[in-house]
Amino acid sequence: MCIKSDNLEFLSNFLDLAEDTFVEQINTNLAYLTPGQNLFDQMIATIRAIVEVEQAKRDRSLEGTIQVLGAAFGGGAIVSGVVSQYIDKPFAPTNFKYSVSPLILSLLWSFLATTFFGLMAYFLIKLRRRGTKGK
Repeated sequence: MCIKSDNLEFLSNFLDLAEDTFVEQINTNLAYLTPGQNLFDQMIATIRAIVEVEQAKRDRSLEGTIQVLGAAFGGGAIVSGVVSQYIDKPFAPTNFKYSVSPLILSLLWSFLATTFFGLMAYFLIKLRRRGTKGK
């Protein structure tokens, strides 16, 4: 539906002017951004490399932690199994024959063994890493 007083030529002129202005602005922006595109690509590649290095460090740290805990709990379990073989009645009431209950002694030896094997694994892993850094 067209009204006789509409100025459609005005809209056509506005469209031509706006279209030329926006195309010119887009070309100007492209002229500024195109030379920097290589720098953006290099920056993104650098950030990716930094992230990969940090992830590798975290993975290595987690691997060492798992090794230490595995050695500690494994050694503690072995010592606990050996010590518990010497207890006649594991849940016997406290006897005055022994100064400390055999159950408490078994737990004590287990904790000591877990700590000992954990520290030994920690220092061995640290020593091994120090030796590989020089290569």
